[in-house]
Amino acid sequence: MKKVLFILAIAIASANVSFAQQVGGRISFDVIIGNRQPAPNEITLMRAEEARYPNMTNAMHEVEAAMNHLNSAPGIFGGHKAQAAADLKKAWISLRKALYFALYQDTGR
Repeated sequence: MKKVLFILAIAIASANVSFAQQVGGRISFDVIIGNRQPAPNEITLMRAEEARYPNMTNAMHEVEAAMNHLNSAPGIFGGHKAQAAADLKKAWISLRKALYFALYQDTGR
C-alpha cells in the first residue's frame, strides 16, 4: 500500500511541475525535440518566438524540408542516408533549442 501511495504522490508531483512549467511560459523539452505535439499554450509561445526570429524560423523549416526530402528518397546509400537523417534531426533540434532559448531566460528579455 505504501508503494502505491508513493507512486501516486510522485505522479501528482510530476504533473504539477509539468503544468507549472507550461503555465509559466515555457515549452516542454518533449515538444522541442519532437516527441509530442505542443499544447495550445505552447503553440502560442512558439508562434511568438518564430515571428520574432524569422531567419531562425526559416532555417528550421528548411531543415524540416530537407529531412522530408531525404526520407522520401529511395535507396539506402550505404548507410550514409541514415547518418544524414540523424545529423539533420540533430540540427533541427539545435535550431529549435536556439529559437526557444529566450523563453527559458529569467531576465525577462
